[in-house]
Amino acid sequence: MSTKARLWHIGQEAQLRLEATMREESGADAGDPVPDLVAGQLSWVHSTLMAYIGREMVAGREPEEVSRDALGLLDDMEGLLGGKVLNYARRAAA
Repeated sequence: MSTKARLWHIGQEAQLRLEATMREESGADAGDPVPDLVAGQLSWVHSTLMAYIGREMVAGREPEEVSRDALGLLDDMEGLLGGKVLNYARRAAA
């Protein structure tokens, strides 16, 4: 298996596990598509952010600069997500 195929497989497995966790935490029924949709959105955030960091590090940028810019990118991505995704399966404060 190629490195790209292996990374894709790992990403898919992570998304499936995240969906299962979302389903469990929210108490969603087996036929409810929302946990899968939320997991997909969070997987998009993760893969996009990791790809950005990887590109910038390969380009020779300093980690401190990349991390600052990555936090800004994360803020931008958060702005694209709706409240339903951002608040899905939240736990009550302890």
